[in-house]
Amino acid sequence: MATLYLIDQNTVLRKSSERLILCKRPEKARRSPGLRVQDILLELPCEDVDQVMLFGNIQVTTQALQQLLEHGIELAIFTFTGRLLGQLTPPKTKNIYLRIAQFEKHRQPDFGLHLSRNLVTAKMRNALTMVRKHSWRHPELFTKNELTNLETLAQRAQAAATLEELRGHEGAATAAYFKLFGRMLNPPWQFEKRTRRPPRDPVNAVLSFGYVIVGTELQSLLDGIGFDPYLGFYHSIDYGRPSLALDLLEEFRHPLVDRLTLNLFNLNIVQASDFYTPPQGGVYLNTSGKQKFFKQYETVLGEFEAATDPAEKPKAFRSIFQKQVQKLAQAVQNNTPYEPYQMTTK
Repeated sequence: MATLYLIDQNTVLRKSSERLILCKRPEKARRSPGLRVQDILLELPCEDVDQVMLFGNIQVTTQALQQLLEHGIELAIFTFTGRLLGQLTPPKTKNIYLRIAQFEKHRQPDFGLHLSRNLVTAKMRNALTMVRKHSWRHPELFTKNELTNLETLAQRAQAAATLEELRGHEGAATAAYFKLFGRMLNPPWQFEKRTRRPPRDPVNAVLSFGYVIVGTELQSLLDGIGFDPYLGFYHSIDYGRPSLALDLLEEFRHPLVDRLTLNLFNLNIVQASDFYTPPQGGVYLNTSGKQKFFKQYETVLGEFEAATDPAEKPKAFRSIFQKQVQKLAQAVQNNTPYEPYQMTTK
């Protein structure tokens, strides 16, 4: 099963029998209403697709929408710059008991604090592991005190007595980490600080885009198992904010998105021509940039991470996504401790 990324502008997603077809948008001057072979850009059987991500000016026929729903395929619709507009989600679950348990746990501050501490601490330790791995090859880039500072902040996060205190430690660790992240980039690429809404440079453009894509995948899995993705424990509730997906995203930011970003720039996969600046400002991936991003994204998702438990086999990231969502369901329903994903040091 695969995710279908639609980024070719001025195209149409149609259905033919049990297949999805991406084709060129027909010209008004064309007399024949039939679909010509040369118009077809992509054709896939529905059984090979479990999610569709659509970016920008792409039409979807009503028949194709019905086909997606009948086959349990979720459709996520983004602006071309990568902002999630909404999702068409098939009815996947009847697990009302999980949703009830989620709301009950949300009323228990101790549960939310304990879960949040685990998530944020794992995020910080993943950041530290990222820096340490890079320092093994380039020890001149980081000082011992800088690494010790990240470790100290992770320890403080694990001992935080309130969510406000925890957010303070996370903010300090994030600022310290991104200061070091910029040093991991090879010239001529530069990264001074994290900027969002809009991203101000190519590196921030890739980071922001990657976080949205992973967050959308997690949101789909949470919704599919029966969670309400908008009711989180660490991220506050806000209209339209998938707070629970953002909670779970914390443990995957550095080992997945940040590592992918370094690969794209340090391996010279992307160039300046893969980005554009719209009239309203900011820097974003263009069509060629998105194509390169998703190719590398699927490569990273398919890599097998060494299992932290010796009894387990190595797993690819999408399997890890599913495992973490299931772990979260067990924590909410059965009061079992939630163990976030952490990078291995190997």
